[in-house]
Amino acid sequence: MDIQDILDTKIRGLPSGAHDTGLRAVKSHIDAAVRHFLRGQAEPDETLFTDVIFRCNQAFEGSIKEAYRVIAGQNPDHVRPFDIEKFLSEGNLLRKKVLDQFTRYRQEWRNPSAHDYTLDFDEDEALLAIVSVTTFAIVLCDQIDSKIAFDAAAAATPAEQISLHQKNKPLLELVTQRVLAFAESHIDPIGKTVSPAHDYYRLEGALAGYLSADLAQVSGLTVEQNKRFASSEADIVISRDTEKVVIELKRMTAKLSKKAVVLRAITQVALYLHEKDVVGAVVLVHNTAVNEYEVSAATGALAELVRVVTPRLEGPASTP
Repeated sequence: MDIQDILDTKIRGLPSGAHDTGLRAVKSHIDAAVRHFLRGQAEPDETLFTDVIFRCNQAFEGSIKEAYRVIAGQNPDHVRPFDIEKFLSEGNLLRKKVLDQFTRYRQEWRNPSAHDYTLDFDEDEALLAIVSVTTFAIVLCDQIDSKIAFDAAAAATPAEQISLHQKNKPLLELVTQRVLAFAESHIDPIGKTVSPAHDYYRLEGALAGYLSADLAQVSGLTVEQNKRFASSEADIVISRDTEKVVIELKRMTAKLSKKAVVLRAITQVALYLHEKDVVGAVVLVHNTAVNEYEVSAATGALAELVRVVTPRLEGPASTP
């Protein structure tokens, strides 16, 4: 596995935008860090491993600037890196796994090297820094992809008006019908790529953006992506007053049947049903090759609390 290639694929798979130049620079800094590392192994000059850290710091700074640009929707050009780091760490904008990688690199590499100019780093530390910052850039690209898809979907005019009768339905039934409407109408403008993760996060962003625009017709509703609960991080949460409905998104794969995918999703959402104010959950099993979907209730004890939106026919799988 070559994480440099993975990062390169992630960057090239993103839609074009103002983030292009910055992310390419991030990749260039990481490539330079790897070259320093290889020279440090081949030459009797261990200061090259310290040079690795400084290149990784440049990659980290570039990554957080592009996160600020896309995810926060702000121009980073005249904002201090310290202020961007503080904003991202405190602003609840990063997915948990992205925030974890952000925090790890910041605490273990960025802060020590920036505040103590006497530090030297050895080969093992240099290797760990390269892996850490590259991993951060990779997972960040997935979130950037999701945010771009969200913005595009949220900017679109809703295709249909929500009737007064629908608006007055229980929150679980209202959300179920809007998720069904998305599933039957969504067309991915990019299509299937070589990165299933890219495809998943783009779909999640599009669903959240669609619901944000669509449910703006209903007063008092909010749409939150990557909502953190004590048990886990939910894909999307729709709130009205004190009630919350969780949406769990899954994509069909060649490795699992529709039934197996549904069972996994229901197992996941069952955890959220124990959270405060959560009154139900909607599972969407999406297949890009199918545009006819059906709604069913979960079986057993969850029948009143969980709705499942699935393709009528399994069709070709969404992922390899």
